[in-house]
Amino acid sequence: MTGKGGKMKIRLGATGLRGLVGAGLITAFALAGATGCSDAETVSMPASPADIGLVELQVRAPDFTLPTLGGGTFTLSDLQGKPVVLTFWNFECVRCQEEMPFMMAASTDFLDSIQFVGVHLLGTEAEVQQFFGDADLDMLVPLDLDGQIAAGYNISYTPTTFFIDSEGIVRFTKMSQFTNYGDVAAAVNFTLAADA
Repeated sequence: MTGKGGKMKIRLGATGLRGLVGAGLITAFALAGATGCSDAETVSMPASPADIGLVELQVRAPDFTLPTLGGGTFTLSDLQGKPVVLTFWNFECVRCQEEMPFMMAASTDFLDSIQFVGVHLLGTEAEVQQFFGDADLDMLVPLDLDGQIAAGYNISYTPTTFFIDSEGIVRFTKMSQFTNYGDVAAAVNFTLAADA
């Protein structure tokens, strides 16, 4: 089923990301400052991009076109005019599995201001679909099944994420996983501020 902007809309099922998404949303809720029955402290936002492992850049993002999960094609330059979070990942990568719930939650929370794109490396479309199961995605999932695009981006580690402004310029990159929702949200906010 296709959702807004031709994005694949998948519903959460009994397999795939159910446990990871549940853990991610619980973490996101906790990081948002909800205290429930305890006197938990509010997590403070990082003061700079470097505080969350972002490296500042000023280079044009290489354009590419790939097939997408569920059919269709994706071309990065078609998103010119809107900031983009571009992450390279693989479903067999444990760090990627741990990070994906935070990316999925942020893609929903920031839907109107930034487009999340999760480029899957290697494997088959059926394996990627099985990984997501019935998850409801607000992010695009292009399939780099032969690794050609990743090679063009010099990807040697997954996950690797690029934060691209509305003019197609990479502002930040992170060559490691995000371990909580708050850091993903902070990275998005740093990107949006740099794009203003």
